[in-house]
Amino acid sequence: MSSAFEHAAGRAAGADPLPHTELRELKQLAEPDAARIFVKCEFLNPTGSHKDRVFSYMIDQLEAEGTIRPGQTLVECSTGNGGAALSRVCRDRGYQAVIIMPEGMTEERRKQIASFGGTIIETSQDGFLLESEDTARRYVQEHPGSHFLDQSTNDLNWKSWRSCGQEIVAELRARDVVPDHFICSIGTGGTFTGIADILKQQYPDIVTTAVEVDRSAALYAKRHGLPFEHHTHNMMGLGPGKVPSNLREELVDRVELISGDDGWTTMKRLIAEEGLFVGPTAGGNVFAAQRLARTLPPQTVVVTVLFDSAWKYFSVWEGQYPKYSTGDSATTR
Repeated sequence: MSSAFEHAAGRAAGADPLPHTELRELKQLAEPDAARIFVKCEFLNPTGSHKDRVFSYMIDQLEAEGTIRPGQTLVECSTGNGGAALSRVCRDRGYQAVIIMPEGMTEERRKQIASFGGTIIETSQDGFLLESEDTARRYVQEHPGSHFLDQSTNDLNWKSWRSCGQEIVAELRARDVVPDHFICSIGTGGTFTGIADILKQQYPDIVTTAVEVDRSAALYAKRHGLPFEHHTHNMMGLGPGKVPSNLREELVDRVELISGDDGWTTMKRLIAEEGLFVGPTAGGNVFAAQRLARTLPPQTVVVTVLFDSAWKYFSVWEGQYPKYSTGDSATTR
């Protein structure tokens, strides 16, 4: 087990409130005559990803309304980040966690879930997250008393991200900065929706861009009247094979595509040049933000999010998942 993994697992001990993560302006990756880019460092949360925010909030709310109580088994579908975040909260609050996960996710993610006491049930690579969701529903039918949180459809997901939007607003105001663009990739749609909801309230002129991986771009296909077909890819957490119901589409002004190579290459630049130890989906967000920034005046401000930590990808450092074929082209273009 890597020292980075041990450090991340150690930070998660206890049930302390989540930190307010840093909002940082990129300097080394800044380009002459391009817009400024600010990144919200959600990878600094206790389990090394943005999903800590989701499941801490979700369990708080469900306990308050009496839907769940300690001693129950909580079930969720995940490619790993959400599974670790839920397993951590379950350990700290007296629940059991069952994580339904497509096969082929990284070993680091599997070990982290197990370290917090979570049980993993794998589904097939071909069915990906859609099969995982069906499996989760069958599991709760077969195990009375268990509860499927269903981050993909539960609106507590996007509501949890309003706090992140409020933090971004406060940090920008403290620097006397007004954002012009918000850009964020979509998986469950919760992160984009919750942050965009707050930013559009506070900055009515802000332009929002949802980013999809080109091999599973359901929203892009819908917006452009194209047929959609899901293809496997190496941007785990994105491209679930559908337009997620947690995405409030009225908050999306534009949709852009990135490739897996875009994300992985930019991830390594963020590590080497900015000292930000992030994963490929964070790289994908920054790649899309850079591409947008080149089209804007230098006084313009673009805000995006860094989702998770690089140590979760040590075993697939070249961006190749052994069980998944990740060819170059996508039918959704």
